Amino acid sequence: MMVEAEAIGKALACVSRSTLTNGWRGRRRRRAQDVDVADFERNRPPEIEPVVGAVAELGRLTGIATPTIDTVLALVRRLAVERKLA
Repeated sequence: MMVEAEAIGKALACVSRSTLTNGWRGRRRRRAQDVDVADFERNRPPEIEPVVGAVAELGRLTGIATPTIDTVLALVRRLAVERKLA
């Protein structure tokens, strides 16, 4: 997911090389995982649309494929429906 998001950021001139080399990937990945898990554990709708949904949309707008993002987004949406959180 982060590689796809990075490609979109580069296409939009939003990501600098120094940002990527200073541990951005690891910190962001851990934070995203914590938020999604916490939402489901607390029986709250996941906040995936404004975060991951927006990146998927930017991928479509820039013509960059986001197969991993699209898959994770679909799975989280499905889990939210199954748990009656959506």
